[in-house]
Amino acid sequence: MASQQRKRNFKKLILHAIVAISIIAVICVIFFFNFSLVKIEGVSMKPTLKSNEYGLIYKRDATYKRGDIISFSSPDVPNTEYIKRIIGLPGDKIEIIDGNLYLNGREQKEKYIRRSEALSKLNYSLEDSSGVKTVPQGKVFVLGDNRLHSRDSREFGFIDLSKITGKWIFHF
Repeated sequence: MASQQRKRNFKKLILHAIVAISIIAVICVIFFFNFSLVKIEGVSMKPTLKSNEYGLIYKRDATYKRGDIISFSSPDVPNTEYIKRIIGLPGDKIEIIDGNLYLNGREQKEKYIRRSEALSKLNYSLEDSSGVKTVPQGKVFVLGDNRLHSRDSREFGFIDLSKITGKWIFHF
């Protein structure tokens, strides 16, 4: 009798192990297809994100708003992903005057920017740099939070929505 009881207990243990492993595998597959773990490299998003920090990106979100931090395929460096903040959506007019961001003619309060004397000398006009007055349909305009040390839409232009690979969730 004790031998049969051990066999039943062993079968239950094996069954529970199979169920647990299956649940873990399903969770891993769901995580893999919906999220990415990324490492921050560089200073373009300081002070919000710092070099060598890690973050979680949600890959399935297709709704973007101003202020979202996104990852996207670099428009000019193969096999490279950038992480930047969405500043302009389709139809937006963007200017930087004396370091202050103006969106559709209204000054924006950017709490994530560190003000400096050098930043106060920064000027930019979407029309002057791209020849268009507003962000085109199907595209976004992105900037790094560290405006003085960021390669962003001021340099490489608009980002096509199809090139966005995810939306930033949190960092650690």
